[in-house]
Amino acid sequence: MNNTASTDGYGIAGRNGTHIVPAGKDWDAVRVSRFIGLQALERLGTAAGPVLVDPAARSMYFLVPAGGTCTWDVPETKALGESAHIAMPPRGRKSPPGPFWLVGPQRPLASTTVLRQALLEAQGPRTTLPLVLERLTLDQIRGWNCALCNARLHADRSLGVFSTGHGVLADPTELWACAPACRTATRTEH
Repeated sequence: MNNTASTDGYGIAGRNGTHIVPAGKDWDAVRVSRFIGLQALERLGTAAGPVLVDPAARSMYFLVPAGGTCTWDVPETKALGESAHIAMPPRGRKSPPGPFWLVGPQRPLASTTVLRQALLEAQGPRTTLPLVLERLTLDQIRGWNCALCNARLHADRSLGVFSTGHGVLADPTELWACAPACRTATRTEH
């Protein structure tokens, strides 16, 4: 098995040297929003393998060993294995237009386990409290007010990263709550 990202020799050529390449042969990919991906990349440091950015989709792709994503279960991410394809930039492209390498393909593939941990840490702790995402106000989404009780935040704690896939929470967004705990047990109705 190859330990680096193969970018040559197969795939469908696109504009600017970009190729549509099948995953699952030499590597799998994990697609994530740039917001979470950049935080995970910072946590990975030198353990990061090849990472490419698709500006049009506002996504990042971390390349991991082939077969490494078959049991992938990290929220707010998408595992891309045997049945998936990605738009892969030429080896030397380090900026737009089109997809580009944030960490080049010459790097060894990232460990799936290490990437999983970095992504979970980047997303922050998950809350088990009832949270109706569709009913949040813009002040709650922006982090000015508590996402649970709607009080103005002076001291806060992260509830984690949430997304509805549509509307103002279409992209993963970190939500905040009162620290150490809310004044009231229930969230104010709007």
